[in-house]
Amino acid sequence: MYEYSAEVLRWVDGDTLLVEVDVGFYIKREEKIRLARIDAPELRSPTPFQIRKARRAKSVVSRWCPVGSAVLIQTKKTKRDKYARYIAEVFWKKKNISDYLLEQGVVKEYEG
Repeated sequence: MYEYSAEVLRWVDGDTLLVEVDVGFYIKREEKIRLARIDAPELRSPTPFQIRKARRAKSVVSRWCPVGSAVLIQTKKTKRDKYARYIAEVFWKKKNISDYLLEQGVVKEYEG
């Protein structure tokens, strides 16, 4: 398990964010991170109802953990999804973001 400090640069959707990761020795790099254990509705869904749900999930998470927030990322170095995003547990103010979104009812548990 690896831990990194990072800053939120942008929320891509309800379960993906772009961060600037501090990898040490004054080196920072941008990475797309997929929140572990959850699945948010897709913004590019063919149905308007799913698009509204996706926008709601993104809105809830981006208001709760806004751009510029300092987060802690816990990941396994080799754990990436099919889009080459790291799959990680992400914490903001010591609260797991995946758990928060599940509590809010805007995402579901990942079944894959």
